[in-house]
Amino acid sequence: MSFFNRSNTTSALGTSTAMANEKDLANDIVINSPAEDSISDIAFSPQQDFMFSASSWDGKVRIWDVQNGVPQGRAQHESSSPVLCTRWSNDGTKVASGGCDNALKLYDIASGQTQQIGMHSAPIKVLRFVQCGPSNTECIVTGSWDKTIKYWDMRQPQPVSTVMMPERVYSMDNKQSLLVVATAERHIAIINLANPTTIFKATTSPLKWQTRCVACYNEADGYAIGSVEGRCSIRYIDDGMQKKSGFSFK
Repeated sequence: MSFFNRSNTTSALGTSTAMANEKDLANDIVINSPAEDSISDIAFSPQQDFMFSASSWDGKVRIWDVQNGVPQGRAQHESSSPVLCTRWSNDGTKVASGGCDNALKLYDIASGQTQQIGMHSAPIKVLRFVQCGPSNTECIVTGSWDKTIKYWDMRQPQPVSTVMMPERVYSMDNKQSLLVVATAERHIAIINLANPTTIFKATTSPLKWQTRCVACYNEADGYAIGSVEGRCSIRYIDDGMQKKSGFSFK
């Protein structure tokens, strides 16, 4: 008797879950002509939240407009190798990308032109538009498997500065003046963008396995890191705050 009751309950739960999932997906937008290989990164325009770019292992960066729930492909530019990262400029007029051809490229939305503005000696894994130095100058910072991060002012092919990392860069994020770089072998480098060429604090991830991603808090007082083992750690820059509020979970 209990077997059938359990089966009926499971069936009811399954139906309920399916209905809930259908309801959750009701407002989803299906993109036409999606990437032909795995998506490596997605970034929304900071000025128009209905526009986003997606980089892919098929060697393309695509820009879509989903205003009013109707997806429209706006632009596409190609690379000779898989593209690993993409980000928008703060004014929403340009889209930067980097990948396995080691090149940093900048696409201008208005003109539809792409220009190469920088190179690493190994693939570019991640990039961000940041405000650097005492004058808060906008530049691009790139993190590479060549164990460096480089700052670019977008007007010249040579980096403004290069900072050596302890290992290959796997992930990176910033908020306000905080830049956090995660590398192979679980290293974490923390940089104050007011002094962008100096590692303010170096530490090691408390998680056992390889770091997969890092995300800074909006308040710029800490960051969260995730690893390939499926665990996440909540971290704070201040040691006192870390002891009080830091923790890890799965």
